[in-house]
Amino acid sequence: MRMFSKHIFAALLGAAIFSSCSRPVAYLQPSAREHFAAAPTKITPVPVVAEAIPVVVTAPVEQMAQAATALDQVDAMVRNDNKLSTDKSVQKRLNRVRTLLASTSAKAALAPTEVSAPKKMNLMERLMLKKMNKKISKQLAPANPNQPMSSQGTLAAGAVLVIIGLLLLVLTSGTAATVGLVAILVGAVILLVGLL
Repeated sequence: MRMFSKHIFAALLGAAIFSSCSRPVAYLQPSAREHFAAAPTKITPVPVVAEAIPVVVTAPVEQMAQAATALDQVDAMVRNDNKLSTDKSVQKRLNRVRTLLASTSAKAALAPTEVSAPKKMNLMERLMLKKMNKKISKQLAPANPNQPMSSQGTLAAGAVLVIIGLLLLVLTSGTAATVGLVAILVGAVILLVGLL
């Protein structure tokens, strides 16, 4: 063999070996991540109450009643204080707290009977899900379950290397025969890796 043909053969052999490698395939479909974030709450300053109200863990209805009585006490203190009675912002805050309290009590009453429906997928999401499920089912459950899952490209590259190695070993002598023997060994290893 000439020097040019040896270089061409080495380049083709290297290309066959490096092209037989493939990157791993993901067999599981990633699911959507769940993010839980608490809504930011604004802290409103509340005047200090002279009497301490004992806090006892009770039913939600009793908690709502206790909160309402506490608001009434705060409202009475605001009316008695000359500085706070002229300030409308305190009254606005108290009214807002009362409306929020009423809305939470209404939500608490509806919560056991209310069931949230799952979000419906749009057309594009359904098509992508169908495509991904088909791909995954094809990889996880092949048509012939007795045959091990193998990479066709790896097997083809191994078979080509074994055939080229046999031809070089039989038809040539010297360095080409040695290259043929190496090609047979590398092809056999690639075939074993492809089958396992």
